Parts: sequence; structure tokens; C-alpha cells
Amino acid sequence: MTAQIFMRPARARTATPLLAFIAGEFADAVAQLWPAPHAEFFALPAARRHAAAIALAGRTPRQIGPAELRRLVEYQRDTVVAEALAGEHAQGLMRALAKAGETLWEPRDYAAFLRLLAEPMANEVLRHLDLVRPAYFEPIAELPPALRCAAIVRAMPTRAAASDLGRAFQLAVRMRHPDDAGRIARRWAAGGDTRAVFNRATEDLTPDAFRTADPAPVLGAPFARVTNRKQLEALALEFQNCLADHAVRIADGRMAVYAWRTDTAAAIALTCDAAGWRLAEAKAPQNVDLDMTQLTELVRLLEAFSVRTGPSVQTLITRLDDWANNTTYCYPVGPSLIEQLMLGDLWS
Repeated sequence: MTAQIFMRPARARTATPLLAFIAGEFADAVAQLWPAPHAEFFALPAARRHAAAIALAGRTPRQIGPAELRRLVEYQRDTVVAEALAGEHAQGLMRALAKAGETLWEPRDYAAFLRLLAEPMANEVLRHLDLVRPAYFEPIAELPPALRCAAIVRAMPTRAAASDLGRAFQLAVRMRHPDDAGRIARRWAAGGDTRAVFNRATEDLTPDAFRTADPAPVLGAPFARVTNRKQLEALALEFQNCLADHAVRIADGRMAVYAWRTDTAAAIALTCDAAGWRLAEAKAPQNVDLDMTQLTELVRLLEAFSVRTGPSVQTLITRLDDWANNTTYCYPVGPSLIEQLMLGDLWS
């Protein structure tokens, strides 16, 4: 008589459709730790599943191995889990993750969440959100640290609105003195709804003291500034663009035009407003866009002369007014460099 030994079949370490839906980009990694049908993973509270995702995304102070990770999220107390994931910034972590929803986020969202958790003001706001989801904390991440308080965060209708308010804060401080940043932030956080916050920001985009415009930056080689009408017409003809149409603004000192003589020549236009000189346009011959490498180098060179990038003051005021009045005119500004530069705004 021979013994019949029945071996339990190996559990598949591939993600089931349900796990793919719940875990998203983490599905395969989760399936390696909790093989199909992933019952132990699904049985975990939402906060524990998100804790596992943070570790799998490599966002912990130290590397946590597979076996240790399972023991951690399945058996350890919340305080132990939080300390393993966030170290000295563990306070409030598990409470926030308990409101993070059933589905896991994208890795970049966990990175943004942990950065906010490490800031005292943002941490307090996070812990008091009714729902902790990327759509709810992304506006916080778009705001400068000085504006990450509850009074301002709850007035932000969208991430794009928060981004515009952040730009306004940078320009408001630039028009004054770095020491004024705290005073401006406190004024904007004085309470009220979206309209009140954005109206205060609009007011502060007018300087407290009026002054004449600074002279245009003196850029050395390989930049050559256009200083008369003949040079302007010659450059417009060479590049086949409409720069000559801006002769009056150039003559008034509100715009400065340069030829940038590099491997790919470019015509550069700077404009001046209450926040100083800004990069308004940069084009190769025949209005061809510069590639990302050229734009990055151009921004680096101009920053050395305190030339800023981004929207003009007037364009930003218009966007703030749209947010204050809940109109639908504001388009989100994308994350790429070319989108953030907001080139082409030559008239404001």
C-alpha cells in the first residue's frame, strides 16, 4: 500500500482582473506578495493596502523586504506601520490613509502625499480632509508652502486654480521684498470664499509703490540686442516673423528684442511689466519652435539676469478674475517646460 500525498497547487503570482482594478500599477508587485486569489490582500483595511503601496513604490526611509512587508501591514500596530513608512513624519499617516479610498494611487501621487505629510501646515490640512485622494490634495501640492493652510486650501476649486494662485504669490513677493512673503500669505488666508481669496491676490499684483521700469537686461554674446528700426526690420526679414509690428513697444522700452546666435539661431523677445522683465517669445527662423534643450539653456541664461518666465502680470490677473467669478475661460497650464513658459504673450 502506498501513501497518497496530495500537494496543494502553487498559487499563481499573476494579478487577477480584480486586483488589476484595485491595485493599478502595483498589481503585479502585489501579486508577487499575495498570490491569487489575493484574499489576504483584499482583507486588509484600505489604509494597510495603501501602506503596502508606499513601500512597494520605494518611498520608505529604508528598504523593506517582501516577507517583512507582509508582516508589517498584516500584523503590526498602526504606529509601527506609520513609523516604518514615514519615520519622523509618521504622525497622522494612517489616519489619512484610512480616507484614501479602496483603489491604490499612482506612484507619483504617493510621492506628493509624503512630501506634504512632512510639512507641518500641509500635514494638518491633510489630516482634516474628509477624503484623502489625489484630486483633493493635488491643489495643496501646487501651492507654495506659505499658502498651504486650511483657509486657502478649502477655497481652491481645482489644481489649476491653486497653480495660478501660486504664480500670483511668487509675483506679489517679487514686486516687493522676500520678507513680505509672510504678510502676504496671512492676508490671503484671512478667510472667505474662493472669490475673496482670488480678489486679494489680484489686488496684490499691483505694487504698493509705483516706480519706473528697469532698463532691459544687458545680455552679452551670443545675444545681440536690436537697438534701432533698421536692425528690427532686418531681423524680422531674416527670421520671417512679425517682430516689426512691435516697433512702438520696443521704442517705448516695454519690449526688448535680441538675436540669439547659437547652432540654431533664434529671435528672443522680452517684455516688461510690474514684476520686471519676462521671456515672452523665442522662435527659430520661420517661427519654428525651439527644442526642449535650447529652451532649457535659454531659461538658464536669462535667469542669471533676473529675467522671469511664465505669464505676464496682466494675463495672470485675467486668470485670477476668471477663478474668482467661476467662469470657464481658464485652461489648465500643463507640466512641461514649454507649457509653463507660456510663450507667445507679447501684448500684455
